[in-house]
Amino acid sequence: MKYVIDSETYEKHIRDEVHLYGLLHQLAFLAGKVKDAEDMANLVETSKHYGEIAEEKFDDWLIPGRYLVFGDRSDLSELKAAELTPLTAVLKEHEAKVREKQRAAASNDPAYIISGSSFRMLVGDFFDLLAQYGFLRNRVLDVKTERQLARLQKNLSGEHPAIRRMYRRWGFAEDQVVTCYDILEATLRRAHLTPYDPEEAAEDGIGCAHCEDHSCEDDYD
Repeated sequence: MKYVIDSETYEKHIRDEVHLYGLLHQLAFLAGKVKDAEDMANLVETSKHYGEIAEEKFDDWLIPGRYLVFGDRSDLSELKAAELTPLTAVLKEHEAKVREKQRAAASNDPAYIISGSSFRMLVGDFFDLLAQYGFLRNRVLDVKTERQLARLQKNLSGEHPAIRRMYRRWGFAEDQVVTCYDILEATLRRAHLTPYDPEEAAEDGIGCAHCEDHSCEDDYD
């Protein structure tokens, strides 16, 4: 199992390790300078003091002194519980925060899924509308006489068959027409869009986005 350690805790361990290494280096230096009984007594006294400092650090780390003798890894359980967090727990918390942000964004701008066929249909209809607009614009610009204007008005007096076909494709009933933006949006959403729920999407697989096809729960150490 992989774990995550807080940066401040990690940096404190580095400082403590450097401190202990400095004490050990100092003891080695004093031992090399021993020449008489007084020097030996000073070395012994210094060793006791440094030993007390080391014991304080081990107590702070929640490591029992017997670990130095027997090296039983189970004696590190309290240290691990206090300072390490399973990576899967960190990833789950991250996923939860991401989903919360998505939910907050969706409350103002909800996400939807659209099928490929519906998307292509809408693109085609938008293109047809642009083409018809361009054609009509050119017809209007070409009007020079009242006769031409009257002919254009006659051609535009009835509903264009292509528009009625678009209405049907968009989800409108035969007797319905588009009278405002909200009606068009509601009809298209109801007929062609499916609400997207990030939580349901994440639950489709076995694990989360980070764990992919593997269970997020670790049953071993």
